[in-house]
Amino acid sequence: MCLKAVYNRRKTKKEFPLVSVIVPTYNRGKPLCDAIKSLFKQDYPNFEIIVVDQSTKKFPEKERFLKKYQNRFSYLALSTPSLPGARNFGISKARGEIVLFCDDDVRVKERWIAAHANNYLDPKIGGVTGRVVTLGQKIEPNHRKVGKISPWGTVNGGFSSTIRQEVENVVGCNFSWRKEILEKAGGFDENFIGNALREETDLALRIKKFGWRIVFDPKAELTHIWVQTGGCRKDENRLGWYHDFFHNETYFFLKHIKWYWWKLFWLVRWQFFVRCMFGFGREVSLRSMIIPWQGIYHGWQTYRRRKNENRS
Repeated sequence: MCLKAVYNRRKTKKEFPLVSVIVPTYNRGKPLCDAIKSLFKQDYPNFEIIVVDQSTKKFPEKERFLKKYQNRFSYLALSTPSLPGARNFGISKARGEIVLFCDDDVRVKERWIAAHANNYLDPKIGGVTGRVVTLGQKIEPNHRKVGKISPWGTVNGGFSSTIRQEVENVVGCNFSWRKEILEKAGGFDENFIGNALREETDLALRIKKFGWRIVFDPKAELTHIWVQTGGCRKDENRLGWYHDFFHNETYFFLKHIKWYWWKLFWLVRWQFFVRCMFGFGREVSLRSMIIPWQGIYHGWQTYRRRKNENRS
């Protein structure tokens, strides 16, 4: 059923399912303000905006913006930075039956929320991910294997495609779920640390095990500005970012991938070892040589601790 037909059938705001838009943010000022302004322009009649701020820095422009528009969205602050933690906190405060996530450095299209919500007319669909056009990066409009995951854990991208299709994974800056499914799955796994790489893939795989479909809808489009500071960018703490990368990849592998793919799993990621250790003109030190192995070891420790907790 097309969205226009849905609008014609529904006469009042209450007949549209409430959508909770959650925007986690970390150390960003103007980009966050611009992202929220684009949400204000949505044509969907029934949604709420929840901003979960984990920032450790002050931004005067952001403070003025928050004060000016405080009645148009909910603003929540967390003292401990954690992307999956912020997402879970937002979910706990969300009133909508659909929970929709975006980053703090995006610009959403006017019908972005409506495009997500329209997919949930199909009772078999549990999650939706949308099109992302990232400034400065290649656009692949004809990509037909969006979000596919290989048996050895290689995750396909292609989220700039214009072809609607069923997927196994979602893109972290543009995805939604039925709230009841999120709660059944236990939300996001907060053992994914720092850059939280693979947190959304982990959740997608867990939800698919319940038998729900996840679709990629190019009509749910946004532009990713890819701000170089704040958020989960590596430039502010390069070696810390790589430690978290190896930790999270190891933890993800142990949760979801068969043990015999271990060597191939890392072989296809060899460039991350090289970039971390030798830095391409950046810091080269004993620490940069140790970080990959330290991250892998810590990821294994996290998985072992989680497994023991689940047994007790």
